[in-house]
Amino acid sequence: MKKALLLVAVLGVVLAQQAKPEDVIKEQCAKAKVVAELWHGFTGGAPKAALENLVVEFNKGQQGRCVRPVPQGGYRDLSTKIKAAFAAGKVPAMAQAYENNIALYLEAKALLPIEALGVKLQGVNLSFLNAVRFGGVVYGVPFNKSIQVLYYNKDLLKKHGAKVPASLEEFVATAKRLSQAEGGPVYWFQPDASTFAYFFFNLGGSYLKNGKLVLNSKEAVEALTLLQNGVKEGWAKAITSGYINQNLGSGPYAFSVDTSAGYTYYRQGAKFDLGVATLPGRTKGQPGYGLVQGTNLVVFRQASKEEQAVAKDFLQFVLSPRAQAVFATATGYVPVSEGALKDPVYQAYAAENPDYATIVRQSRYAKFEPALAEWEQIRFDLLGQAIKEAILNKADPKAALDKAQKLAEDLLSGKTR
Repeated sequence: MKKALLLVAVLGVVLAQQAKPEDVIKEQCAKAKVVAELWHGFTGGAPKAALENLVVEFNKGQQGRCVRPVPQGGYRDLSTKIKAAFAAGKVPAMAQAYENNIALYLEAKALLPIEALGVKLQGVNLSFLNAVRFGGVVYGVPFNKSIQVLYYNKDLLKKHGAKVPASLEEFVATAKRLSQAEGGPVYWFQPDASTFAYFFFNLGGSYLKNGKLVLNSKEAVEALTLLQNGVKEGWAKAITSGYINQNLGSGPYAFSVDTSAGYTYYRQGAKFDLGVATLPGRTKGQPGYGLVQGTNLVVFRQASKEEQAVAKDFLQFVLSPRAQAVFATATGYVPVSEGALKDPVYQAYAAENPDYATIVRQSRYAKFEPALAEWEQIRFDLLGQAIKEAILNKADPKAALDKAQKLAEDLLSGKTR
């Protein structure tokens, strides 16, 4: 509630007394001569509301121009509709895009370089920027970026005199001990590519070896075997219905590795003292690496010069310290610019919510998935399926990953689609 009030106060949009943000935007754009559409994949909740409020504030300062956000369903729906828009020749001015989406759109030569557009990128997180740099050129503005963190049950750890684990070895040992004491698995996870990535990266894995995609490396097999063994041995619980936070209270819970974008939802769902920590690493020397998720904002070449000018100004507005501070604290995403960390809005929020400072610290230990045009299909339909087969159907991890590797090679070579 405090975050919602903060957002309202900063943006000056008194939602309780005025029209909904989408209605305000509709009125703003009805009067504008130049309308730059922004297609996005926010389906609701804080992210959609925060984006719309940012747009309202930006449009207030425009004369005869506006940005109009247009929801397209989820992220996979969004990318599908963008591809259809290419075929129809009716693309928006801007859209959210993952790094692999950018790679795909570049194959069609559809994107404008961000700096050539005139957007200044000083102070933007270099890890985030490098992820959208293709051939030395930046093609996206990092926007809604989340990082994996360790959520934990302070009450349960205190009950058993356990410390927050600082290494993978400690993590597994603590999960085993607490599970035995509680009579049920205390590490909860979703059997998907995101969970897998945490273990994979921190066991030393890399998806690309000499420029080739490798899904069945020894590190990948080790990571998937660890998760499978966790279920077999009774210290890990696969959540297959809903999000982890929606299942809290259904059994003993101590840990989960999950996105920082779920922070507000965990707080709402936890009936215990919730803790947030940096991830256990391969050793105790530094935090473990967390998977970065979330999209970037791209600008399409087919946009008119007038729309491109609006897009340039909007992207610069989005990168401003105040906009970043407000958007991040309203959503649980990570500020993408250093300037936001000095903004009074961020500092006040971080002082009241120390866990958020932990999220920002974790963002300095980040890993990305491959920026391959085909990665979306590989991630969900091939690698994701292998993970589920091993966890849910008890398939041999190596056999499942070998199968995913073969299917990925066929896809990348053009044998299949």
